[in-house]
Amino acid sequence: MSDSQPNAAGIPPEMTFIALPESLAQFHHLPNHVPVWAHHEKEAKIKGYDFEEGAHVMEELLQAAPRVPGAYLFQLFVRKWPKLKEVQPLIQARRIAEAIPPLVEILDIDPECPLTCFQLAYCFRKTGELEKAETLYLKASRLAPKAGWIYTNLGRTYQALGDRIKAVESYWKALELLPGDLYVMEQLVDLGELYALPAGADGEISQSFLKRSDYETKMKKEIESHQDSESLLELGWQLLQEKLPGLSISCFEKIQRIHPHQAESLLGLGIARLTLGQYREAEGFLVSYLDEHPESATGHLNLFKVYLALEEFDLAWDEIQTAVRLDPDRLEVLQQFFLFFEETQREEEGLEWMDRLAQQHPRSFAPALVKAQFFVSQGRWEEAEPAILQALKQSPRHEEILLYYSAQLGKRGLNQQIIDLLESQEGTLPFSLIINLSLAYRNAGKFSESQTILKNFLKTPGLSVLDQQRTQVILKELEREGESG
Repeated sequence: MSDSQPNAAGIPPEMTFIALPESLAQFHHLPNHVPVWAHHEKEAKIKGYDFEEGAHVMEELLQAAPRVPGAYLFQLFVRKWPKLKEVQPLIQARRIAEAIPPLVEILDIDPECPLTCFQLAYCFRKTGELEKAETLYLKASRLAPKAGWIYTNLGRTYQALGDRIKAVESYWKALELLPGDLYVMEQLVDLGELYALPAGADGEISQSFLKRSDYETKMKKEIESHQDSESLLELGWQLLQEKLPGLSISCFEKIQRIHPHQAESLLGLGIARLTLGQYREAEGFLVSYLDEHPESATGHLNLFKVYLALEEFDLAWDEIQTAVRLDPDRLEVLQQFFLFFEETQREEEGLEWMDRLAQQHPRSFAPALVKAQFFVSQGRWEEAEPAILQALKQSPRHEEILLYYSAQLGKRGLNQQIIDLLESQEGTLPFSLIINLSLAYRNAGKFSESQTILKNFLKTPGLSVLDQQRTQVILKELEREGESG
């Protein structure tokens, strides 16, 4: 027998014990050492503990040695197991409402079970009962404080609740328990707490991440080191994209000191000030830029945003009309154009404008997609879908349209339509669509096909290091989904 076996009389010789990782033992409300058949000991240590087989071993162990250390928790697990087996297919099939009653029954058996609290919280998160989800995730985290994935899901819940501070706290805790977890790090990047540095030129170094304060220090030194306008301009736009408008201003102002009235830096200063809510300052820079570049749709678009924020609607109308005239095929321009009608409660007039623009520019997908997005926001799917299909007709392989359409189909549980849509596309799909396709197969109950999609994508020549990592993370989640829900 293994040295880790509890010391108790009556343990059958064909059984031994293995140690579970502390986080896993806590999560399943089990002792740190659990029984296995002796001939499966090596396999269990390599592949991980088989909880279904473990339940049967525990049952026989309790019959032979009812006072074995950990007996009470083994008894609870054996009683819970039939219900847990009943719940998991329901969660996998996204029959969330049906999974809730048996989970409540399991909590009646074992009120201190973190796994059950976690699964029930997941169900409530999916049904939009976010406060209930928060309460149960918090309970699960108290009962299993080493299980980092609980904090990951708690972070998701706080994001859905719009509580950024608590979301950040949860993700930092998750990262402490799951060091190097790519999903958690990317959430912290999106929340502005971490910054991703590009992979090494040799393609072998995985992405590195820096805390916000460390990254800002690094970028300040970068700004100080650059003396030419071209590199400072590139750095300024990069910092704006990375949601560091204050540092981008430092770049653009340094350019102005080197080359006063350099036009593109004026545009950068206008957008950065707009991002910071400094609207009058933004107006001055954007007007100066447009004096030199009156045909810039980007300049007029951002000046429109300034005037809209200031509720100067006549000026906003002039600017957005000019932007549409200059770049009628640009989706963001038409989205902002329609936003003007929404802000002034003239949505029907906005829809008429989209129809007019579609007639004037019959090859443009943007008017139809803007209409579709409005209809979706109003819960008018019967009108939205034909508009999406019209946009897709104009641009059949456009990633943004395919991504939007597949996401909307997914929200409605139309998984086979997603599969048909994306499988019909020629060539290799981009990462975003591969994920939607894989999830559609998963949600349709075709777990093997779901994983095969991702495994084949990993064989794509020239796949970026980051996309490799992201795909591998999702693959692992699919593999352990049967265990944690």
